[in-house]
Parts: sequence; structure tokens; C-alpha cells
Amino acid sequence: MARSRTSALSVAVALGCTAVAYNLSAAFVGSSPQLRGGPAVARGVGTDYLLRNGPKDVDPPAVDTSKAAGATVDIEFKKRPFGIARYVPGVGGKGAVVRDVTQKTRYPGDPQGQAFVAGVQADWVLKSVNGQDVSGMDFFVIMQMLDDEVMDPVAAMSLNLKASGVKTDLRNDGAERTQGEKFAITSDLDKVAVVDMPAKLVYQQM
Repeated sequence: MARSRTSALSVAVALGCTAVAYNLSAAFVGSSPQLRGGPAVARGVGTDYLLRNGPKDVDPPAVDTSKAAGATVDIEFKKRPFGIARYVPGVGGKGAVVRDVTQKTRYPGDPQGQAFVAGVQADWVLKSVNGQDVSGMDFFVIMQMLDDEVMDPVAAMSLNLKASGVKTDLRNDGAERTQGEKFAITSDLDKVAVVDMPAKLVYQQM
């Protein structure tokens, strides 16, 4: 009898872990808006990008992205993620500068190896996206446009809960409040359109 109960408990635990893993996978880059909380919920990558990928002590000083004057490289990314692990903003929070590139491709056609195969280097400035000059745009807007971030499971779960309207404001405003859109955290970035794939990006060396 004890062995039977132990076996049943093991099966239940395994099923629970599978469910958690499935829900987490839905929150990673490239997942559809429906998997992030429904079609009315914004993906929200740009809002807290720096909180998850903030500056590090070893980072060089910010550069003025508008002064990039080196050679340009045109790259067409077929799908997300592109393989750029981290961008940083330029001076004044404008523009986006490549900081870390995934330094390998795991298999032919690996999306996370696209930037590496194309030769993208740290310190390159993102010049344009599908022909639109982004070198002077706010960093957060660019990150929202790209929607290109590979998050660890904890960050992915946090973003998924935030976007799906988990109750975060307990203040009583005198009205009946429920979970969903009333509690979803939104910003002006929600109006920024995410670029479709494939996308043509131009990088410029400083």
C-alpha cells in the first residue's frame, strides 16, 4: 500500500513539473501575444529591459549613437531570438548599442546563432530597423520594437504575470476591481508595434 501511494505521489509531482515548464515556455521571446495573456495584452519587453539586462561594472562609457560613422552591415533576421544577448542605451538613453553577442550556434539554422554567424560585434550601433532610422530613438522604444530578449525562467514568469493582469495594486478606489485589464501594468510603450519577421536591421560601427 505504501509503495502504491509513493508511486502515485511521484506521478503527481512529475505532472505538476511538466505543467510549470509548459507555462514558463510560453513566456519566452517569440511566443505569441495570446500566450502572454491574451490578444489585448502588450508584450512589454521594452518597459523593464534595463532592469533585467542593466549596465555592468565592466561596461565602457555610453557613446553618442548619432555620431556612429563607421562601416555598416545589413542583416536580415529570420526569426527570434536574434542572438544578441544584451543591448545598452547610448548617451541620454538614446539609441541601442550591442553589448553581448551569443558566441556560438548550436545547430544549423539556430536562431540564437544568427548574429554570431552574421559577424555582429560588441559596440556596434543599431542604425535602422526595416529602413527606419532608430539611432536617435529612446532605448526602451527600440527594445519594444525588436521584442528580442531571452529571459531566464524567473524573469519570464514575472513578465508573464505582469502582462496577464495579476493584481498588483491593492488600493481601494471605491470601485469594484477584478483581475485582468484593470490590473495589467501598461505604458505608452504598449502602443509601439513589434516588427514582423523577417526583419532587416542595419548596424554601424563607431
